[in-house]
Amino acid sequence: MLILKNRQVFLLLFALFAVFQAVACAAPATPRAKMKPGNGGNLDEQILYYTNKFRQSKGLKPLQLSDEASREARQHSRDMASGRTGFGHEGFEDRIAHVSKQMGRIGNAAENVAYGTLDAEAVVDGWIKSPGHRKNMLGDYNLIGIGTADKGRITFFTQVFIKK
Repeated sequence: MLILKNRQVFLLLFALFAVFQAVACAAPATPRAKMKPGNGGNLDEQILYYTNKFRQSKGLKPLQLSDEASREARQHSRDMASGRTGFGHEGFEDRIAHVSKQMGRIGNAAENVAYGTLDAEAVVDGWIKSPGHRKNMLGDYNLIGIGTADKGRITFFTQVFIKK
C-alpha cells in the first residue's frame, strides 16, 4: 500500500488524474508550435476560433472575447503553471467576483481548465469530448475569457464563460 507523505506528490497525482479525465479523449498531442494554416493568431485567438466553430455547429451564437475575463483566465493559468494554486478550479468564485466588479452584474459563469502539450484544436477537442466541459462550451453565455501559461513544454489553459 502506498502512503503519500508529501503534499506535492499528492497534488501531482491529483493533477495527472484530473488532466487524464479532461483530455483523455483528445486527439493525439500536437506540439504547440504547429499553428493551423489559415487560422493565424495567437494561441488564445485560436482557442476562441475552435470554441466558436463548435458552438456555431450546434446553432449557437459565437462568444465575444472579454478582456476582463481573459485577464482572470490568464492569471489562473499562470498560477497553476507556477504552482501557486493546484490544477483545477480553486479560486473560481474570486475570479468571477473580480470580473463582476469590473463589468457589473454577471448572470452566470463557468470555467474549463486543462494542461498538456496540446495545440488549440486539441485542447478544445478534449473539452468537447468531456461532458462537463462540453456543457460549459454550449452554455448560455455571450462572453469568454481565455488565458494560457507555459511551464516548460507544458501549457496550462483556462476558459472563463460569462453571461452578461
